[in-house]
Formats: sequence, C-alpha cells, structure tokens
Amino acid sequence: MENSELYDSRFVRNLFDEMAKTYDKVNYVTSFGFSALWRKQCVDHLYISEGAIVYDLMTGMGECWPYILKSAGNKGKLIAVDFSDQMIKGAGIKKAKRKFENVVLLQKDILDSGMDDASADHIVSAFGLKTFSDKQLEILAKEVHRLLKPGGSFSFIEISKPDNNLLNGLYLFYLKKIIPFLGKLFLGNPENYRMLGTYTEQFGDCSKALEFFQKAGLIVSYKKYFYSCATGITGSRPLS
Repeated sequence: MENSELYDSRFVRNLFDEMAKTYDKVNYVTSFGFSALWRKQCVDHLYISEGAIVYDLMTGMGECWPYILKSAGNKGKLIAVDFSDQMIKGAGIKKAKRKFENVVLLQKDILDSGMDDASADHIVSAFGLKTFSDKQLEILAKEVHRLLKPGGSFSFIEISKPDNNLLNGLYLFYLKKIIPFLGKLFLGNPENYRMLGTYTEQFGDCSKALEFFQKAGLIVSYKKYFYSCATGITGSRPLS
C-alpha cells in the first residue's frame, strides 16, 4: 500500500468505522492490557483543574473520559472530537449510558475543525497519532497551538516501537501476526487489525511529533511508557 493511501482521511475514517465495535478490546489486547493505565497516565500529565474545558481529540469510544471528568468535575466541559461516524455513535451510546452530561460530541476532522481559537484549557489524545503523516502531524501541532489558551496544556500518547531491539522484534511480530490472528477469531476483519502493526511500524515513536510541536511554538517534553512500548508528548502553549 502506498503511503498516500495509508494516510488518506477517507481510508482512515473507513478503517475506524469498521473497527468501532471492537476498538476498546483491540486497544487492550495490543497494549498487553496496559492501555487503561497509559490513558490515565496521559491524562494525569495535564493537571486538570475543576471547571476546565478539555478537548479529547480522536476520542474513539470515550476511553479517556472517566479520567478527565474525575478532575474537571461537574463544572467542567469535555469536548470529544472524532471524524469516524461509528466511533461518534458508539461514544454517544456511552455518554447516554453513563450520563456524562458535560460531554459534548463533535464529529469533525481535527485537521480542519473550525473550532474557536484559544478555546481549550487542556487537550488530550490517546492512540490517534500513528495514523497521521508527517505533513498531517505538522498541521495538528499548529492546530493544538491555535486551540489552546495561553498557558494551556496538552498530552498525547501512542503505541510505539520499543527501543530495545529484541523487544521491538517481538512486539512488531505480535502486532503484525498475532493481533490479526486474534482479529480473525474474535475481533472482526483481521486485515483491519494488521493495519495497526503497519501504522505502528511506520510511526516509530513520538520523536517526530515532538519536533513538529516544538516548531509550532509549543513547550514540549517527551515521555516513555514501559520500555517505549508507548511514547508520548506533553507540554503547554507559552503564556506569550
């Protein structure tokens, strides 16, 4: 598959539409059960205050919501953004079931969202970066700078290639061979889940995202999780 197709928004949207019903299970399996812990750690880097306005980009099924709302409280607002129709529908079911009244769902492409400048106290995203090309990461970084209030913070996390050669080989074998097999048995179309390994191998880690976010004028630090099986970037928009 050509890279141009791999990162085409229509292809990515269709991929996540098809995976929507099993997405949470897949995240759990592909991360060896660490996905919930990593999401919590990602959100904890924000130091969310009560009443804050938080954007959850590439929200998926709202897996980060409990950690965000625990800090933002009833006076806070969580704006959950995703461009996948099926992900938004699933998130809407979760919102109604869990009575998350201060969650606002937006079906938008974050690279062209039209949301207001300096409207977020915090921005968080878990496991969405790998489906962005370098050019798209550059646009995303500029959007994060635009959407954050001065002094506002952000935190992103993504499944990554471990920096240990032995662990890296085992991990990629797991993602590219074992996960599709499990997908065939339990999770739906195995080809969809084989793509997760492809995206992870292409993405590598969050080092390129770090460069683009710094270039956009953001203060950024790099995070490693469990021998770099996941990596992240955290930081803030300068006050001036």
